[in-house]
Amino acid sequence: MVYIITSLDYLFLRKYAIGNYGMLLVMERKHIITISGKPGSGKSSTAKKVAEMLNYTRHSSGDIVRQVLAKHHMTLEQYNERAKNDHALDDQVDILLRDLRDHNNIVVDSRLGFYWLPESFKVYLDLDMEVATARIFKDAVDNKGRSDAGEGISSLADVSRQVHERMQSEQARFRDLYNVDPYETTHFDLVIDTSRHSPQTVALTVFDTYKRWLNTEVWKQERSAIPMGFSFKNQY
Repeated sequence: MVYIITSLDYLFLRKYAIGNYGMLLVMERKHIITISGKPGSGKSSTAKKVAEMLNYTRHSSGDIVRQVLAKHHMTLEQYNERAKNDHALDDQVDILLRDLRDHNNIVVDSRLGFYWLPESFKVYLDLDMEVATARIFKDAVDNKGRSDAGEGISSLADVSRQVHERMQSEQARFRDLYNVDPYETTHFDLVIDTSRHSPQTVALTVFDTYKRWLNTEVWKQERSAIPMGFSFKNQY
């Protein structure tokens, strides 16, 4: 049987841990950052930049999934459809994610990283869905080998439809498997609306906030929507 430590459990365990001799031991924060968020929010690029800034190792469930898709000659849409009834591929990814608990100095780009690694600094990247649609369409045009929306994209309407279908499919699947909504922001330590942020300011926000989190005993969720120096007169 696998026992899952929830975020609330961890908050209690982190405060005090009972040692073998009845001593109270203060638990140190793990040097692990998990980055989740909506499609098109910049999870992969943010994870890469933050890992470089901290000299951490980056792990990505997306890379694992894409390798599996290529091996089985499947599109992301086909994978999501199959995963509704066949959870074998989800199980493989989950095992690898759980194993990362034994590591330190890592950044994990994963939709459910916050769930499998509750002791991590949990970051959620949010944004307006119209912005997400435009970003994903541009990414699909610029890089046909990697797209958050899958294949067969010919218009913004296609992107919008596929992204909404993907999010609904993931919500239903993860609620069924784990009783968790990956897009519920209350799970996270830091929520960043990346609509007006640049990739650089997102990474810097994660970096600065993570450093404070490491040295803070009691943490309250923080949100960032507008980076320092932003002007509504600028064209983004």
